[in-house]
Amino acid sequence: MEKVQVEKFTPGVRATHWLHSALIIGFIITGYGIYTGNYIFGDHAQNLTLHMIMAFVILMDSLAHIYFMTGDRRYMWISWDDIRDIIKITKNFIGISKEYPEYGTYDVKAKKFHGKYHPVIKLKYWGDLWFLGFAAISGFGMYYSSVFDIVNSFLSLAGLGINLIWLRWIHILVFLYFFCILAIHVYLALIPVNRELLRSMIYGKEDVEVHK
Repeated sequence: MEKVQVEKFTPGVRATHWLHSALIIGFIITGYGIYTGNYIFGDHAQNLTLHMIMAFVILMDSLAHIYFMTGDRRYMWISWDDIRDIIKITKNFIGISKEYPEYGTYDVKAKKFHGKYHPVIKLKYWGDLWFLGFAAISGFGMYYSSVFDIVNSFLSLAGLGINLIWLRWIHILVFLYFFCILAIHVYLALIPVNRELLRSMIYGKEDVEVHK
């Protein structure tokens, strides 16, 4: 099948992606230590301090990533076609169908991608943003407990009071989400069929199939 080399990821997108990846690994390591008391390095105070510093960094990195992805905005929205494609992909993955939707091909005449991003990647992208929001609210709420108490007093007046234990469980669920997503993402990135995509996240350019 005919292929053409095109730039898929700009330097800004790649840089913020890899920083995000490194920070997620750092969160998992320090978060596990804070929760269990089994520290891979340092003590509780050092892990908590690093955890909070990374929290501010990842929020800034996320904003930068959204900025660099501005040009791809039209590619990132999830449509009903994406939902239908995810169903097809699931059937293909479990072996009950050989049908697989076209994505990631390049329309040479129009000079644009046809389905630039895998529909499952779109779900992960939006899932990461939502769970980062949950992580920020629950994490800062637990860390700045005095501020949380003030906010919670106003919420309680409206019958929306939040128990601090809820924030702890939300943060644990965020931890489990990112741990599982990271493991799956690394596995899928390393399988042979996706290695060209992995190279494009390093070098920016990818040899993609031409859209018919």
